[in-house]
Amino acid sequence: MTDLEEAKKELGADFKKYRQTLSIAVQSEDVLLTKINSYIIDNEGKEIRPVLSLIAGKTCGTLVPLSYYCAVVAEMIHNATLMHDDVADDANMRRGVPSINAQFSAAASVLSGDFWLARALHILTTKCGNKILGCFTDAVQKMAEGEMIQMSKAESLDTSEQDYYDIIERKTASLFKATIKSAAYAVKADRVVVEAMTNYAGHLGLAFQMRDDIFDYSPKMKTGKIAGADLKERKITLPLLCAINNCPDSSEKIRKLIGKIKNTKQNGSEILPHERAVIEHVTKFVYKYNGLHDAQKKLEEQSALAINALALVCPSVHKRHLIEFAEFVCKRNR
Repeated sequence: MTDLEEAKKELGADFKKYRQTLSIAVQSEDVLLTKINSYIIDNEGKEIRPVLSLIAGKTCGTLVPLSYYCAVVAEMIHNATLMHDDVADDANMRRGVPSINAQFSAAASVLSGDFWLARALHILTTKCGNKILGCFTDAVQKMAEGEMIQMSKAESLDTSEQDYYDIIERKTASLFKATIKSAAYAVKADRVVVEAMTNYAGHLGLAFQMRDDIFDYSPKMKTGKIAGADLKERKITLPLLCAINNCPDSSEKIRKLIGKIKNTKQNGSEILPHERAVIEHVTKFVYKYNGLHDAQKKLEEQSALAINALALVCPSVHKRHLIEFAEFVCKRNR
């Protein structure tokens, strides 16, 4: 599975069923909300989580109606958090088009996010049962905690590598875990398989976020992400932490330099000239001290751990797709 569009085509009727279920789940009588929902669905991104959910379900058994609900809930929670994040970060672009925040309003983005989250919870409480409900409510809690920890660290600028892993385990890996674990539960996989799939998902989620953080220092890659966006938010991520590990004497100086950047909550998302100079300096530091190279190695270690976690899962074409996705994460460019 080297291409997500190919994966969607291979899923065929199952992916169409997921899409139909999503469209029904977000239906509303409100004209504005209907317009916003259509805008989101028409500009859907990679849809990694529902693709993984469906493939994970096929790896563990035969898809059932509950399987599609699990895939839908994963994507609804993901989109809800993006709408909230775009307001918190004053982000004007999402998936290459204006964000809900920019296209409609900040209030519309927050309230639409609330609507998608509420609908997801409605599905969980009426269709899914306590085990699957627990998967996703735990993830939502951890995602919020991860974002709060990251906000705190953006103020103190003292992020350590352990802090970084803790943040991305909560804000990214937790939803990957819920997505895949719920898919296994839906088809009544046995305990050993559920545990193996959950471990796979955790390592995959870490690898996915690491790759995303590498993008911030890769302006020549057409990722849809603005180079320097993380530094503008004063986020100290893995590439910079790796560079600091290779030149520890520069740690205090680099962190003080990043402190000259005004946080988005203070000064919006615009990158000012003096901030651009800071970002360029830090980026050169990351390149000089092999931050990207070492971050990529750590990413590949997580990918390998994800693949190893599947050792106890019976071989199948669907398991092969999960392995291919873990390999794909190492080199994805968007």
